[in-house]
Amino acid sequence: MTGQPTPRQGGDKGRWYLEMLGLLSDDGPPTLQRVADSRQTTSTSEAITEMWDKTEESAAAVTVDDPLAHWAPSELSATVSSRRQVRWPIVIGALVVGILAALALWWMPQESDRRLSNHADLMRAALSTLHGDLIDTQAALAAATEPSNAGPDLGSVAVNLAGIADSSARLLDIAGQPIPTSLPLTAREPFDDLDSFRLTLGPLAAEATAIRSDVADITDYRLALARVFDVGELPLAADSATITDVGASLARALATSVAALTEMPLDGSFAEHRTLVEARVTEFAEWQDDYLAALREGDSTEAQRLVDELSVAREQLQAEVIVTLAALRTEVDGRILDLAAGLERAIQLVP
Repeated sequence: MTGQPTPRQGGDKGRWYLEMLGLLSDDGPPTLQRVADSRQTTSTSEAITEMWDKTEESAAAVTVDDPLAHWAPSELSATVSSRRQVRWPIVIGALVVGILAALALWWMPQESDRRLSNHADLMRAALSTLHGDLIDTQAALAAATEPSNAGPDLGSVAVNLAGIADSSARLLDIAGQPIPTSLPLTAREPFDDLDSFRLTLGPLAAEATAIRSDVADITDYRLALARVFDVGELPLAADSATITDVGASLARALATSVAALTEMPLDGSFAEHRTLVEARVTEFAEWQDDYLAALREGDSTEAQRLVDELSVAREQLQAEVIVTLAALRTEVDGRILDLAAGLERAIQLVP
């Protein structure tokens, strides 16, 4: 029945297992008991002697090959004999990678800050330069709108406008440049802030360019007006040769006046004044015929009247433009002041 111990047979000492392995057989070495049972002995010593003799005659027992039969001791290698195995190439490689990683973590934020700072300084310098050039721009505006200034005095305006022309172009160029990119593992927000600020530079540069253009247009109009009726000193009496020379001079003055008229813009602040100039230039073509006729007739009184009439017409043209010049000076100067304030704010707000 299951769960009950198997009854043990008497005299069973595991002999069956030794016999299965071939280590024990019926023909094995004789024991003392077997020798005693096989013959009659009178003493124990004789039985032992006979048992020994039979043991030498018995076949050798089958033995299992010993795996250590041919083993001989030898010197252990340094790797086996050492307590800990150290792979120096791996250790050195790991140290190099760690050092490079540490250097990268230290260098990348500083390099990002340097890029950001350099571009911010570039913007700040361009804004400051443009702000400084506004002083010369105001001087140019004053010269261009001063009624008493003639052609030679207006020539200095271009010199004063050279600074704002360069600085506004420089600021516009920086406004179009992309912001440097941030390096990995560094903050992107400061670069985004600088990129947003970059968008405010374009309008400032555009306004500076517009102011410079307006002052230049004022100067160009006045220089063109100065060439209208530029006849020089006219005689009240002359002989035939002189009359011929005066006629040629008046023809050149008419051509110069027409050329100056074509340079004047048809629209803008001077559009109304240009219409007046065009009417006076048309009258000038008829005037010179009357003047030359008075010289040929020797009528100095008529010649004087005509000379005075031309002088008054020219003075009227200069007087009529004063109102427009005053209005432009007030307007453009206000824009210069507004631009200066905007540049000052921008300089303080550079990230």
